[in-house]
Order: sequence, then structure tokens, then C-alpha cells
Amino acid sequence: MANSFTYGVCYYPEHWDASRHPPDIARIANTGFNTIRIGEGAWSYWEPREGQFQFDLFDNVIDLCRKHGLKVIMGTPTYAGPAWVATNYPEVLRWNYERTPMAHGSRRNYNYTSAKYLDLSDRLVTSLAKHYSGEKQIVAWQLDNEFNCHMDTSYAPSDTLAFRKWCAARYRTLDTLNDAWGTRFWSQTYDSWEQIDLPHPTATYLNPHQLLDEVRFISDTVVAFAKRQADILRAHSKRWQITHNGLFGNVDGPKLAEQLDFFSHDQYPHFSKPGEWWSYAFSLQQARSLSFPYAIMEQQSGPGGQLEYLLRTPRPGQQRLYAWQTVAHGANAVLYFRWRTVPYGAEQHWHGLLDQDDRNNRRLSEAVTTGKEFTQLPEDFLRAEPVKAVAVLRDFDNETNERRINTYTKEGNWESARWIHEVSRRHIPVDQVWSGTDLKGYKLLIVPHPRIATKQLVKKLIDFVTAGGTLVLGAQAGLNDDRLHIVEAPLPGLFRKLAGIEIEDWTTLDGKETRDARLSTGAALPFNTFVERLRPLTAKPIAWWTGSDALLGETPAVTVNTVGKGRVFYIGGYATSDAIAAMFAHLADELDLAPPVQASQDVEVLVRGSGKKRYLVLMNHSAGAQRVHSVPASKKITGDGDLSKTGELRLPPYGVTVLAIS
Repeated sequence: MANSFTYGVCYYPEHWDASRHPPDIARIANTGFNTIRIGEGAWSYWEPREGQFQFDLFDNVIDLCRKHGLKVIMGTPTYAGPAWVATNYPEVLRWNYERTPMAHGSRRNYNYTSAKYLDLSDRLVTSLAKHYSGEKQIVAWQLDNEFNCHMDTSYAPSDTLAFRKWCAARYRTLDTLNDAWGTRFWSQTYDSWEQIDLPHPTATYLNPHQLLDEVRFISDTVVAFAKRQADILRAHSKRWQITHNGLFGNVDGPKLAEQLDFFSHDQYPHFSKPGEWWSYAFSLQQARSLSFPYAIMEQQSGPGGQLEYLLRTPRPGQQRLYAWQTVAHGANAVLYFRWRTVPYGAEQHWHGLLDQDDRNNRRLSEAVTTGKEFTQLPEDFLRAEPVKAVAVLRDFDNETNERRINTYTKEGNWESARWIHEVSRRHIPVDQVWSGTDLKGYKLLIVPHPRIATKQLVKKLIDFVTAGGTLVLGAQAGLNDDRLHIVEAPLPGLFRKLAGIEIEDWTTLDGKETRDARLSTGAALPFNTFVERLRPLTAKPIAWWTGSDALLGETPAVTVNTVGKGRVFYIGGYATSDAIAAMFAHLADELDLAPPVQASQDVEVLVRGSGKKRYLVLMNHSAGAQRVHSVPASKKITGDGDLSKTGELRLPPYGVTVLAIS
């Protein structure tokens, strides 16, 4: 799929009478689609009774696809099973934290550690793989569906047994585990592996080291389950590519991506606030951090809703805009969810391209228009990666610590997202990166609050800075080792020499409480959650605390240290959006980070490059026309508006333009 553009729709033949399949498939092809995604919710069709498999329904649909030139992405249907699974084998069910089994009647209610569930999954996937091993219409398989969506924990008896095995493999001896978990505190010491368990409801606070390992364990079981299915499929056909659609709670993205040929994402912009395109761009930036190119297995078409919510309806032009946004960020596949709104079930309000009346509508018309525009893209556009400038480091352990353990951060949570949003709004190229990402080509790397630090990470950052990169570190950097023990050394621990400072004192802040610092340029920096008093060693201060807090005084709040050819900025607090805006403006000036065009915040700007070629994508996310200025000399490939001789381009409401830069 990496060398061609996939344009398609999710179709569920099991939801419709067989008489509707031929006209549906013909209509899908005539709309301009080349692919359908099927199968991931149809376990009750594939195996209506235990061990009895049937294939005719999907065989017939695949034959129709062959007739009309449609490729097929097939899903393994293991996330929602028939009643006989839960009735015959209650041990496959997930249990919640209070140890109540999650009964049949919804989806995502099975646990990945149940030996019986694994057997049932293996048998089902093997039957499908064997039956379709020679089927050339199938080009890819999606593993399961949205791992850990809805419920990202499980506390069934099999989970406890699996956790013990995981701990034994990780620590080898109880002495090592006891040391890692700090069990001498509160007399928690274990003297038998049978005493090890997942967290239970307790009278007060849980062991933080156990909580971190719980999440690591959950992620590893998901990754192992994905590998199990992928291995079965690959054993039956080397032609098939393997993907999965989404990164949900308690799953380590890079580890999951290692099991896949490409990563996929399900994109629903209307879960975000109206107009805040940087919020739903975040998920696309995350997707391309896990594979480039990536795919969209579910692209929002109509309004979406379930029992507890109903999202707003995309306005005319927004569906096209959202599809273009996914492609601009690096998708080489867009499949709309779904072909037709299903009139029953928990997602009867989750609208597809067609409404329940099956008549042509504006959403279908937009899909036709968008598909024709996609065909105008040069092939090398799909290979051209977004240009590099700024990167923000993501880290699974640190995010787990912030979300699950050190929840006192509250107002300061997800600072990495605030940095990404700010850089995006300024039209500066920004990527999400991970510890295994090659940092070559980035001018600026932002690492907010890397409390859990390893020698490997520190070395990577030293190499980046020494070679000429600029690094930004946030408060509490280097506080913990990878066991979540507080380091017994002057803070910022392993970052002390790199940052060129020591932490003299610190304090938390309540709720909306803030402390202000001021840059040497005069710009104000308001911080919340947690602030530090810095003592420079080799670093130089560039911002100082202001106000009457005696703990902080007028001491340094932000410093810069020269290391090799690069520099390290240390920010002694959790940065509000206003602080990030002011700090990034300072960094952009110092590093000469300039946007490729001049445009309002309502316009999203992306530049992609392939060799000497550069492509510029401009997207207007507002309901009013927008003018973009200082556009470089370019040739329009597709989209709205025409570039004037003075470098100005007018984008209509929700307009999109793709330009090849001369």
C-alpha cells in the first residue's frame, strides 16, 4: 500500500440483506473508491456456533469486489464475539477493578491473557487466513479493532497469573522485585510469587512502582496478542500487509508499531472543539510518528454518536477538508466510516456517507470530489515526508507516570500537547518523536518533564545537542530512574551536567494558582502546577522569577547552557499555554524558525519535501474566507484559489490548496 493511494469506505455486509450487496458494491466503485474494509465485527457470522465456520457471505462480496475492481482490507473479528463465547467460556471475560466480569452485550469485553480466548482467537484467525490465503483481492489485514478502546485494564484471574509470570520474567528473583517496588515501605515485602497481584482497591495509596509495572504489563499483553495474530496471517501469505487502527490507553505505540507493516488511525475531528484543528492534527502527527506513510481506517464522514453523546454534523466542505488534512500529514490511505448508517444497534447514530434513506447526499458528493482531487497528486507527494524543524519527545513511561501515578500534576498534564499545538498554530513544522527516533535534521527538540530518565536517553540527548541541536528540558527532569525511584543525587539528576544547573528549591501550586517569570526580553512567562528555584552551574539565566514568593525570590527560572555545538534550555516550571507561546517565540527568534507563509491561526500549513521537490498544503479550518500571504512561487496541483503574482492566495471557507513549490 505504500506505493499507491488507497481511497475507500468501511462496509459491513453482515448488517444488510444479501440482495443489497451487488448494488452497494457497484455504487461504491462508481463513487470513485478503490478499496473496502470489511469483516472486523463479524465473528458471529464467521463462527455462528463453536468450531463451525462459514464464508459464503464474504466470499460473495469479495467476488463482487473483484468484478468492480475493488481491493479489500480484511479485519480479524476478535474484539466482539457471539454470545456462545461468553456463555461457554466465562473465563475469557475482562474484569473491572472491582473484579466484576464484563458480560456479553457490548464489545471489547475479552481479556488478552485468557488461554481459552487466545485459543479461540488463534482458531478463528487461522481459519480465515487459510480460507483466504490465495485471495488476491485482499491486500491487507487489520488486527482486531482499536485495542483497549473503552476499557484499557483487566483484572480477571488469568490477568493476575499472567502478571506474576511477567514479573518473574522481568525481575527473576523476589529480592529484585522487592527492591524495584520499594516494598520495605509499609511492610509490603513479598516472599512468594503467589502473593504478587495486580492492584486492588485498598484503604489508601497504591504502590507507584507496581502501578507503573501494571501498565507496562498491559501494553506487553496487547503487543503479544497483536504479534500472535500477525504471525498467523504472515504464515499463510507473504503478500498481505498487517496493520492496526489506533493507539488507545495503556499501549506503547512504538512497540505495537513494530508488529505492523504500517500503522493506522481512526480520525474523528469532531471529538475536538470546533475550529481547533491543532487538536485533531495531534492524532495525525502521532500516527506519522509510528509509521510513514500511515493509513486512516476510519475517517469521519457524518455526525457520530452512541448512547451517551452525539457529535455535531460536519458543515459543507468540512468532510473534504478533514480528508485532505489526513493526507497532508502523511496518510496514503483514507477509508470513510462508514458507507451507510446502520439503523440499529449502539451506533445507529453514527452516520456514514449515506443516511438510512440510501439517497445521494452532499457527503457522498464531497467524497466523489475529494477522490478526484486525490488522483491529481503526483506519486512522489505520497513519499515526501513533512520537512523537519521542531520535535517534541513522547515517552510511554513518563506519560504513564503523569496519567496514572503522579496525578497531582493536574493543570500541568499533557504539556507536550500544548507545545505541539503552539508550534502548529505558528505554522512551523513539528513532529512527535520517541526514544528510538532518529533526531537528525531537527533544529529544536522539546522534552517536557522527563522525570523518568535513563542513561540511554541522556546519551541520545547529549549526542543531539553536541552535534548542534537545541534542547528544551522541563521541570522535574531526571527526578526518577526507570524503576520510578527518586534518584539520590542533586537534581536534575542525570541531566545535571547537560543542563548546567542544580535545583535549589521547589514548590507545588494549587489549582489555577500561577507564578510568573520574565524573560530578559521582557516577555512574561506564567507557570502553574510546579515551580523550581534554579542555581546555575555552567548555564546562564535568561528569565527570573517575579513576585513576592519568598521561596523563589528573584532567582533564575529559565537557563541556557552551551554543550558542544548546541544549547540546552532548562525551564523551571510547568508551562501554561501563555508561557509556551512566549518561550517558543523567543526560541523561534534565536533559531530563525520562520513559517513558510503568512496566514492566520485558522489556516493549517504543511510543507512536504522529496529530494529537491517541495509541496505546500494550505487548509482553511474556518467558516470564513482566509488570505494567505508571502506564498513562494508555486504551481497549483489541485484545490481552491489561485496564487497571485504578489504571492497571495485566497482560501474559501474550509478550502484546501496543494502547491508544488518552484
